[in-house]
Amino acid sequence: MSVDASLVASEVTFGYDQALLRDISLGIRPGQCVALIGANGAGKTTLLRILGGLLTPQSGAVRFGDRGIASLSPAERTAAIGYLPQRSPRAAGFTVHEIVLMGLYSLLPARGWEGQAEWLAVARALRRVGASHLLRRSFATLSGGEQRRVLLARALVAKPAVLLLDEPLAALDPGFVLEFTATLAALKAQGVALVVSTHRLSFVRALADAVVVLQAGKVLDHGEPAAVLRPEVLNDAYGTNRFTAGGVA
Repeated sequence: MSVDASLVASEVTFGYDQALLRDISLGIRPGQCVALIGANGAGKTTLLRILGGLLTPQSGAVRFGDRGIASLSPAERTAAIGYLPQRSPRAAGFTVHEIVLMGLYSLLPARGWEGQAEWLAVARALRRVGASHLLRRSFATLSGGEQRRVLLARALVAKPAVLLLDEPLAALDPGFVLEFTATLAALKAQGVALVVSTHRLSFVRALADAVVVLQAGKVLDHGEPAAVLRPEVLNDAYGTNRFTAGGVA
């Protein structure tokens, strides 16, 4: 499996009693950032979970390179795709090292516990996100921004080709937003593909190569940020009339 493979969703439909996503298609290449925007409930989180193989579409397909996501073994999926969920886990009693190590569970050797290679991988992942100093801290004692960094390290510890991030900037103070955005920019420059669900349009304009606007589970618009982040599109997507030509931020 090539680490340079693209992640592609083709005509994906998913739902329970009613469709949550309908005929969604998108592709993400190495070193590219695709932003998913839209109102709460538009389907952003569901789409990320489908892209990561955590949910199975009712129709359509998701492929990593020449392989269907469903055909990947847990170890192959871990090596291909990292996932940063929107909410921090309940992790009372776990250290930062243990949290990051969870991202390697499917890759642990048959002995079932970590050795030097795994310790080095955890240290490397924390270093990539600027959190080496947190290694032995209790996860529960960290600030919200510090927890996001640690969870990003967990998503990166297996060195995946694609990183899926669900509202990674939520509840972060402005300083952490700038630092976190710089970290993601560095990962992108290293060739990691990013798919990011976010409400921060300034982040989209700064980092995204392409934007997909979701509305009620369907693609309302897509394209480069300059072409998509227009008042008429945003007002439609978010059900407001507050976006103006001089007020898109």
